[in-house]
Amino acid sequence: MLTAAHRRLAAGACALALLSSRPASADDFAAGSLIVPMDTTYQDMGMLEAYGLVYALLKAGVPVRWVIAPQKQNGGVDFVADAVDLESGAQVAQHGYRGGPWVVDAADVPEAMPVVEAWLQANPNTTVHEATAAFVGPVARVLIAAPTIAMFADGNQKIARKYMMAAKIPDSTGDPLWPDTSPDMLTPEEVAGPTDSSHNDGALFDEDGHPVYCQLMSMHWGVGDAQKLPEVVAEVREYLTNPVHFFAECQAVNAFENLAPHGFFLTTKGFLIGTGPKMYDYSQMDSPYAQIDGPFLSVGGSEPAYSLPPGETYKASDTVMITEKGTPIGVNDVWMTGVLDGVCPKSGEGCLTKGKVSYLGGHEYSVSLPISANPQTQGTRLFLNSLFEAPCATADGAPSLMLTKAAPAVVDAPQVTFTLTYQNIGTTTALEASIHDDLPPNTTFVSASDGGVLDGNTVTWPLGNLGPGENGVVELTVDLGGEGLYENTARLDYRVGLNLFTLDSNKTATAYGDVPAGTSTSGVPETTGEPATTAPEPTGGGTGGGTGALTSTSGEPTTGVPPGPTGGSTGDSAGGTGGEGDASGCACRDTAPSPPLALLLLAGLSVRRRPRARTRAAHP
Repeated sequence: MLTAAHRRLAAGACALALLSSRPASADDFAAGSLIVPMDTTYQDMGMLEAYGLVYALLKAGVPVRWVIAPQKQNGGVDFVADAVDLESGAQVAQHGYRGGPWVVDAADVPEAMPVVEAWLQANPNTTVHEATAAFVGPVARVLIAAPTIAMFADGNQKIARKYMMAAKIPDSTGDPLWPDTSPDMLTPEEVAGPTDSSHNDGALFDEDGHPVYCQLMSMHWGVGDAQKLPEVVAEVREYLTNPVHFFAECQAVNAFENLAPHGFFLTTKGFLIGTGPKMYDYSQMDSPYAQIDGPFLSVGGSEPAYSLPPGETYKASDTVMITEKGTPIGVNDVWMTGVLDGVCPKSGEGCLTKGKVSYLGGHEYSVSLPISANPQTQGTRLFLNSLFEAPCATADGAPSLMLTKAAPAVVDAPQVTFTLTYQNIGTTTALEASIHDDLPPNTTFVSASDGGVLDGNTVTWPLGNLGPGENGVVELTVDLGGEGLYENTARLDYRVGLNLFTLDSNKTATAYGDVPAGTSTSGVPETTGEPATTAPEPTGGGTGGGTGALTSTSGEPTTGVPPGPTGGSTGDSAGGTGGEGDASGCACRDTAPSPPLALLLLAGLSVRRRPRARTRAAHP
């Protein structure tokens, strides 16, 4: 059964992308919304674990909004609200929340509260507030899935492991220790793949070249190691032609960025090693990557900062967020981010055709708390920011799928064939997709095309990963047990990040024999034949619409619901062009692509419905 939060799901992945990836604007939150502070006033001791709480909420299917004031300066306030501390009951009066706080909309609180209560019991240093009055906050990102994260076993993976363990974010199997045996721990040879003739045959991709991870991190891969195995850099460049994220720290920055010809992700000629600064200038502090509160201090190492060669510039003008105080951009830069080859402005706002790259100077940051007394822990915060900026964790990075079902309205013989058309009309990949069709009551299975397998009363077609534009048609034929109206609905299951989702098809109705109006073999009233639609109904945080978690009979929370395509338009998988980028390389357009002509000719009740959550989280 769908929750009220799911019924309020906003329509359209691309429409939601245009909202959630644009510069933050004022959004209304009702009393009862949950606030996870990210400032030193209320989260000084729980700053890193707060990221773990957000990850746990996403894995349980609860959408989380990242609230960041546009054009704010370092230390600026994101919004002001009245609240109460969930644990102590202390009143919080007109607090100016800073550092990019997280908000769970009031509509999603029933699904969120079991996760929050369990987290607070196990991690008492984490602080969560409940708003006691309505407030306005600018939503910069709507997060809807727990990202899949790969750790590069570059010999210094212990650094990333330390950061992840401090935040209590586990690997995809749920292991908080991130052992070297983790399926998400990738060796250089695994990333490089078996050949150097194909740059997408390594562990970052499936057999069709689709990326299977949202995020890859390398903490200190050696420059010499990259020169000996350049295919690693070639594979990462190919990986970054998708809406994913790559994070590098210390020597790994030059290992990847400076390697010709595959590097140069953000620069034209690579970096020179800079001198680690002690005082800083801050830019682009309204970027999700730049969210900190309190003093920052970088650390030493073989590459504490980066400078551009004389006369060179970054490929995009807004790449640098932290640099040495009083120096121009390009001299002793410490924290940088941008989209591959600078194809999108504003650090990739709304860009879904290329990946994001983040570079941090310094060898190993602290995880000591309180963070106000340990400014070198801020580098760990920056690293954690990059995990949740991975596009596949956000609403704008969700795949946009279509599943239409067609069947004859009337048959003269006791047999009917259902035709199912599927397509990914978006710009991101739906992982582990499969179609499931339950046989209508009083029917007998005859055949299924394209490898469909009957198990019990359900026919299943495993589709694998559906990349942008991929499509197909499958058919199911059944014998009818007698006169009546036979109704049928199928579903498409798929994964985004670690979360499983389900997209329902439209319902078909086929009459056989002399059928009284309003009757069916299943006892369901006859449908009118009008295509169903789902209208946009954004709630709470505005850009995302409320979604939440379902609970299975076992009590295990489901994943959240990514925004799916909606509306009364019909669709065909053949020749789809949905999700194509514009000339700038940014993917979503202000209007949805027109469906192919063949789609408009499909019989039946064709409709693209929103997806609903499944009952568990998955891992690769």
